[in-house]
Amino acid sequence: MVLFFAGSFGPGIAAIAVVRYSSGQDGLHRWLRRSLQWRVGWRWLALSFFLPLAVMGLAAAGHIALGGTIAPSPASGRVLLAVVNFGLVLVLGGPLGEEFGWRGYALPVLQERYSWRVASLVLGMVWGAWHLPLFYMADTAQSHIPAGLFMVSTVALSVLFAWLFNHTEGSVLPALVLHTAVNAWAWVIPVMVMPDGSNLRPYGLAVGLLVAIALGLLCDAEPRLPMQLE
Repeated sequence: MVLFFAGSFGPGIAAIAVVRYSSGQDGLHRWLRRSLQWRVGWRWLALSFFLPLAVMGLAAAGHIALGGTIAPSPASGRVLLAVVNFGLVLVLGGPLGEEFGWRGYALPVLQERYSWRVASLVLGMVWGAWHLPLFYMADTAQSHIPAGLFMVSTVALSVLFAWLFNHTEGSVLPALVLHTAVNAWAWVIPVMVMPDGSNLRPYGLAVGLLVAIALGLLCDAEPRLPMQLE
């Protein structure tokens, strides 16, 4: 469990340490102000929150249309628990510990050398590889997901994260909302692969939709890239 939480918060802690070491206290303050700027427009936060819901809902609907069945939602009759779960996922489920590292620091650094497209794809592969230990831990979501399909999902999501980051002047808040929504909505709409290996098709459909979205975003015009520490 100690290693699990160290992994969850490792990227964020590393980012803070590197910025503090390389830019001093003033540089850290500038980086935090940029990362935490909240006046990014409500539509970006709404998109971050509801897009995963739409993707999972469409995947579930497609699965049912093809003759499949979806298990009852674990959130059925537990609305308050579902709401609380979003907060727990934000703090303990990866977003708060990872996003300041992945999108707050690593993405703008990569974009100093590469285009945002290349940077997002490279970071997606690194982000996916970071989760590989979870495939060997019992009772994790990754333990019964095909590793290749999961890697495809992280790369596709990384494109979406980078697109949001660059359209909100380097704020990490949309990334926090999106990461939380991806993990938490999956508990509401059961499209994840089950421990017995079932439910693979709706998960595959969801990944396919994410890939389609990513391909569309990669055709988007080059956004104005935020400065790393401004």
